[in-house]
Amino acid sequence: GLHHHKQVECGTPVVGVQKRIIGGAEAYFGEFPWQAHIRISGYQCGGVLVSSRYVATAAHCVYRARLKDILVYLGEYDTQNTGQYLEPVPEEAYRVVGKTVHPNFEYRISQPDRYDVALVRLSRPAVYRENILPICLPQQGDSFSGQTGVVAGWGKTDTTYGKTGTNILQKAFVPILSDEKCLIWHKHKRIRVELHEEMFCAGHSDGHMDACLGDSGGPLVVYHSGQQRWTLAGITSAGFGCAVDHQPGIYHKVAHTAHWISANIQHKH
Repeated sequence: GLHHHKQVECGTPVVGVQKRIIGGAEAYFGEFPWQAHIRISGYQCGGVLVSSRYVATAAHCVYRARLKDILVYLGEYDTQNTGQYLEPVPEEAYRVVGKTVHPNFEYRISQPDRYDVALVRLSRPAVYRENILPICLPQQGDSFSGQTGVVAGWGKTDTTYGKTGTNILQKAFVPILSDEKCLIWHKHKRIRVELHEEMFCAGHSDGHMDACLGDSGGPLVVYHSGQQRWTLAGITSAGFGCAVDHQPGIYHKVAHTAHWISANIQHKH
């Protein structure tokens, strides 16, 4: 079992991601094998598998949670297991034995959180298979501005905006905006937003796609056509009233903390 671990490629789904979608759409089984569904007593977040033992998520999802209250599901597709969808292999549930919140994380009430990234350590190594595979980390300093990313998730399940949550994994394509574009856009809407070096914006300013689809803490991934693999560009951090107004979401910029992530998933085996 462990030997094939080493040559597992990150960011390469067995099934391949379908390119042509307009608007949000249902994902299909195994399309986002790095997607994690994190249940924390009373609420849920997204996450992303970065190695066999670690899932990255938003710090604001887990910084106050007790380890015993966190459950991580990998290989999840239909969270209700309704049986309406063929899931050739079931999801796997993992307890969490540790969490590492970025040392610069700062919870903020009216602005996006600073350094909104954390790692949770799974109680046992994930066994890779078609619906459970890791994402590739970017190089420190990589820029994805101007590219198109994909967000996937089960959406918001709180009912303040009507039930936007769903039991089937959904995906949407979102353009990654330059900071300038993002700031102009928010200014136009009279929203004062502080964009820091470890953040970026992605989404459609005309609201034709639901940027609120991604779960808090879930991944925004970009396809690297040269390497033919998917890379983790962002972690969903904040959106100002996005379910109402379809504003661009604000993401933690993983290329800014890639060194920290690598260091914290390596030396603790």
